[in-house]
Amino acid sequence: MRIKRFVASNMRQAMNMVKEELGDQAVIMSTRQLDDSVEVTAGIDPDMVSSAPAATSYAHDAYSSSQMREPLVSASSTTSSFRAQPSTQPDLANMHQELKQMRALLEQQLSGFAWQQTSVQHPDKVTLLKRLSAMGIGWELCQNLVAQLVMSGDVEADWRQIQASLLHNMPALADGLLDQGGVIALVGPTGVGKTTTIAKLAARYALRYGTAECAMITLDTYKIGAQEQLKIFADLIGVPLYTASTPTEFFRLLDRLAQRRLVLVDTAGLSQRDARLHDYLAQSLDDGTGDIKPLLVLSAATQLSVMQEIMLAFGKLKPIGCILTKLDEATLLGPAVTLLAQNRLALAYCTNGQRVPEDLMPITARDLLDQAIAMGRTREATALDGVHYGLGREITDV
Repeated sequence: MRIKRFVASNMRQAMNMVKEELGDQAVIMSTRQLDDSVEVTAGIDPDMVSSAPAATSYAHDAYSSSQMREPLVSASSTTSSFRAQPSTQPDLANMHQELKQMRALLEQQLSGFAWQQTSVQHPDKVTLLKRLSAMGIGWELCQNLVAQLVMSGDVEADWRQIQASLLHNMPALADGLLDQGGVIALVGPTGVGKTTTIAKLAARYALRYGTAECAMITLDTYKIGAQEQLKIFADLIGVPLYTASTPTEFFRLLDRLAQRRLVLVDTAGLSQRDARLHDYLAQSLDDGTGDIKPLLVLSAATQLSVMQEIMLAFGKLKPIGCILTKLDEATLLGPAVTLLAQNRLALAYCTNGQRVPEDLMPITARDLLDQAIAMGRTREATALDGVHYGLGREITDV
């Protein structure tokens, strides 16, 4: 077997050298990070090269995986090979599994080396990425923020630039939303606190302007006890509550209440994956005039991936803003910051408890970001390194 050692400034260059010198069928035997370079030891068996059909190259696979390309051997060609040689199916299946395991191992090693190399070459970028990750900011947004940054050499100044970029993409709706009045519909999945939040909004308005110009409508005929709960709040506040079981009833109620300065609408809480959601929203809230203002209600304690699903489902309504609930239950606010920044969704209010109306307050993007940073600091010191975050292939181009 022919074995050779290659030294290059980075892993990509080393893989090119292996391919040029030993060919596509070379096997990566070891890799090692030096002070300012990368060492790769590769080998190739001349007998295997002369006798084997065109197999998938370990070296090329390792290089391709770092570029996020498709493997050379497609699933369809592998299947055809299995059919052509039925007697060797178990052997080929075992070989295919071993190749997958080898590729996964190489990808993990490459990710680790890429992260270590970036830590040495761009320590300020790594520091900023770790801060963002400790806050719970989505990895895609982390990369974009650092990639767009003009590094100044002062990590604290660069950190302020990143905060400014986040704030630029997080508009805020001031408390004037209630002053403007109109028909405001709270939408969102089940369990995020829409019913309690609508009671808080009604109570805040009643304290400021009185109860004569405010009304509430509930469309929630799905959840048992939802109407009774809101009726209790309505009686305590002194604001009338109406129930609409059908879209026709709802639009008739809106006509009757046209003289009211503020009408708050409590919609049914349906999961973002519920097949009825699209039809329900289209029939219930689309009056053809655009006068109904949807406000998306989200729990701050929700995972980012779930928040993104919710935004995809309810974003079709084009909400004018967002109310973040359950801030007192959230361990990280980075997911909420990520969703708002990526969708340029305005922030109207936040809630941090069950008290009506004390636990409802206007919030600015700066306030939310400051809280997210404060929570992230408690995790930053114990944050895992880049390999555990799954970083590596992505960070090489940051």
